[in-house]
Amino acid sequence: MRDLTIAVVGSAFADITIRTPRLPHSGENLYVDELTSTAGGKGSNAAITLARHGARVHLITNVGADPAGEQVRAALAAEGIGLSGLGCDPEIATGTVVMLAEASGETCYLAYPGASRTLSAAAVEERLAPLLPGLDAVYLNLEAPEEALLAAARLSRRHGVPLYVDAGPERPMPPALWSHAALLSPNLSEAAVHAGMAIATLRDAERAARVLLAQGPALVVVKLGEQGALLVADRGSERIPAFTVPVVDPAGAGDAFTAGLAWALLQGQPPPDAVRWANACGALVVSRLGTAPAMPSREEVSAFLAASRRAAGSSGRSS
Repeated sequence: MRDLTIAVVGSAFADITIRTPRLPHSGENLYVDELTSTAGGKGSNAAITLARHGARVHLITNVGADPAGEQVRAALAAEGIGLSGLGCDPEIATGTVVMLAEASGETCYLAYPGASRTLSAAAVEERLAPLLPGLDAVYLNLEAPEEALLAAARLSRRHGVPLYVDAGPERPMPPALWSHAALLSPNLSEAAVHAGMAIATLRDAERAARVLLAQGPALVVVKLGEQGALLVADRGSERIPAFTVPVVDPAGAGDAFTAGLAWALLQGQPPPDAVRWANACGALVVSRLGTAPAMPSREEVSAFLAASRRAAGSSGRSS
């Protein structure tokens, strides 16, 4: 097992989860069952997943000079994540996501990006450059300004550090961001935006992945939700089925998937095995409520895969 050091450039939010019997009507004062507040955002979720897999992780983003920012900082520190790259914007509040989780299992979200959107290219260069000599990878998601992400991509290429890109959330970005990436991983809607085409079938998804692959990444893995994931490389493609689990809350599943996939690839797992590992990460997250608390550890994923193999063997099926 390789010891890994990874810098994550992305976002850090305060996540507020509210359990409610149903959504309120306009003007209604509805009392709710439970409220929790944790760290969240795609950058934080990926960083926590990687840290729980045993990697040394540095998170590069901004929070606000407010209680939510202090809460996020404390939560990340408790995971052992390096905070030298975590800036504090004195004028913009910490990004915040409010999730309403109904008793039926339905969820909806209100998102305020806040200070994560103030991360500049100059700040990325200042905070990432000192880390590069000791890094095994740079990991990006799109919950940060374009110029900041492009600066991180340029630095990783210049220093020969592999780049892994989670292509979410769904927003247009220049292909230069992943033209030299080891991995690009969108979901279906993100793949449609980045490839510039509609996706209605699995064949469409493969065509979109081929468009993205032609833009330069070594590997494209499209997240398909309950259908699993589509692995596309120069040598061919393969759909890796998802694991069947009860869905409690899908928030953060894609973040854990791509982070787990990057970790597994960096450990030298063959791409199909790495995608199965990532599918297990996503399955563990969707079966739990919340984001940061749901991010899986390496031990949990190993145990989940072992149990899945035992169940498949006892039923006479292959996993």
